[in-house]
Amino acid sequence: MIKIFLSDAGYEVQVFSHPLQALSAMESGAAQPQLLISDYRMPGINGLELIHRCKLIDPSLKVIAASANILDEEVEKYPFHPDRILPKPYTTTSLLATVKTLLPD
Repeated sequence: MIKIFLSDAGYEVQVFSHPLQALSAMESGAAQPQLLISDYRMPGINGLELIHRCKLIDPSLKVIAASANILDEEVEKYPFHPDRILPKPYTTTSLLATVKTLLPD
């Protein structure tokens, strides 16, 4: 749904069904996003670990973490933090507003 909504808003969107696929695409250079939107609870690695590892590849990467239950203590364990945390459930309006704050062009 995020892909359809953001594509309709004019953004080029690439979706991965598993966090390690996204990480692999970043490592190989196949994906060079300006923005990463990640859930917190995922199989394999959590969203904060994915954010950390992606930011090691591209420190300028903007990041939104979407979560219903992310704790500040969890975020503080990692040297790289999300630029924004989008609490679930969120609306398409709040998602788009958050994306626009990070990608104003």
